[in-house]
Amino acid sequence: MSSRWRIIDTGVMDPFANMALDETLLRSYREKSSQPTLRIYGWREPSLSLGYSQDLAGELDVELCKARSVPIVRRITGGGIILHANELTYSLVCSKEDLGIRSQVEASYKVISSFLISFYAALGIDAAFACDISSDDNLGTPSAICFASKEKYDIVVGDKKIGGSAQKRSKDVIFQHGSIPLNFNAGSASSYMRTKSTDNIEDSATSLEEILGLELKVSMLSRLLRIAFIRSFNLEVREGGLSKMEEAIFNELKTNKYETSDWNYCRKDK
Repeated sequence: MSSRWRIIDTGVMDPFANMALDETLLRSYREKSSQPTLRIYGWREPSLSLGYSQDLAGELDVELCKARSVPIVRRITGGGIILHANELTYSLVCSKEDLGIRSQVEASYKVISSFLISFYAALGIDAAFACDISSDDNLGTPSAICFASKEKYDIVVGDKKIGGSAQKRSKDVIFQHGSIPLNFNAGSASSYMRTKSTDNIEDSATSLEEILGLELKVSMLSRLLRIAFIRSFNLEVREGGLSKMEEAIFNELKTNKYETSDWNYCRKDK
């Protein structure tokens, strides 16, 4: 297991920069030009992200998104549509050896996401993996909206999902990112769907503000997330920024991929 990690807090960024930077971290690590990294960030404006394989025009009312000036970005990971607004988001990239992961893809979510369970515990929240409180028959039903469905290793509080995570694999390299909702309007994401979902998101998802009944400072949550990550895996870390090589990759990806309709609308990767 690697004991030396880099932690980057990039603050709030626009959706295209956020997804470009996530892919930059994956590419840089895959090319062995960086160390394993945890990134913490937020979203400058309410934005919709959709999973790699989703049909944007078939799923979203694009004209409504434009009318309300809600940007749309496609992720490199799978899963359903997410409306990013008041949330703390993380991403990480590593090899299986960096976190001592020997299991297959599905179970690796449990290993990696264990630090989120510790994070919620530090806030006094009794969180668990969905598979620990629900039968497998109740899990895995697909939905176009991320928070309307539960997978085996999604994190839940009571019977409600809190946030969500998704992975991309490249041989032995693992990239995972996910959201920690501070608060949200459960109906907001579904209002942009072309076909209105029959799922009642208010009954299936929750947020920190709903659970704790108070508004929390992002700076405090970011600090607790760092601590939970370091302690969960017994790591040595350094605070860092992007290298010059990463900055060049980031600028190229943001301009030539994530800000283009070819990628976001048609999934054409240049």
